[in-house]
Amino acid sequence: MVSLKPLADCPPNAAFFDAYYAAQDGKLVQISNAICVFQKHAGDIMQDVSVVVRIVSTVGNYDYIIDWEFKPSGSIKLGVGLTGILGIKGTSYTHVDEIKEDDAFGTLLADNRIEWKECRSYGELET
Repeated sequence: MVSLKPLADCPPNAAFFDAYYAAQDGKLVQISNAICVFQKHAGDIMQDVSVVVRIVSTVGNYDYIIDWEFKPSGSIKLGVGLTGILGIKGTSYTHVDEIKEDDAFGTLLADNRIEWKECRSYGELET
């Protein structure tokens, strides 16, 4: 988790909360403004107002923006936004036939390829 910046990461009507976790040595660590909560309006015509809870996690070069949207109908919509700079690793291979057996996975990827897998609660894996 990272600290959120008012007006940059969350809208003006957001309320901010701190988050806490235990570090490796067992000491309590505080992250200021780690969670924001705000109302999301569906527009002037629609009277639906959702409540959104937002956190941002940084893993490597990427920031993952995670929104839980609580809708008036009682449903919860989970949204994940990805940002960051692609981590690029140089390789001497230019074709699949050149790759050695021990480097068989994760060496070459097709252009513009992103793979998303969703694990459902009943165990089915979707691509």
